[in-house]
Amino acid sequence: MTTDEQREAFKQATAHARRGHGWSQRKLAEKLGVSHSTVAFWEQGKTLPTPVNVVDLERILELEPGTLARLLGYMPLDTMQREMRTVLDAIMADPDLGQRERDLLLAMYRELVRQRRAERKPGQAHGGQVGRDDR
Repeated sequence: MTTDEQREAFKQATAHARRGHGWSQRKLAEKLGVSHSTVAFWEQGKTLPTPVNVVDLERILELEPGTLARLLGYMPLDTMQREMRTVLDAIMADPDLGQRERDLLLAMYRELVRQRRAERKPGQAHGGQVGRDDR
């Protein structure tokens, strides 16, 4: 469970990094492939991003991996990074892909993970870790 202090630290860090790029909430939302209200709710502390979204936020905002995840208490961080980064790194590193193809694959990956999580039955493990089936 995330504390109020963790939410506040996450809100401030996210907003600061976004403004550092000169981006609006809408611009960040477009880059993440989420709605403007999703980013607004994160920055207001009304909702929290999933571990997948946190990894994407860190990458898009050019933050050190784990920076935002640690603020939220998503652990174990090394497990989350290992599982998520292998897919993201493969997409980003493939020299045969252009930016359009990378964006498409990243969007598809996020959607598949979202669908998989939605299919889980109540009580199934999902917490801060991403299981092998979610890669």
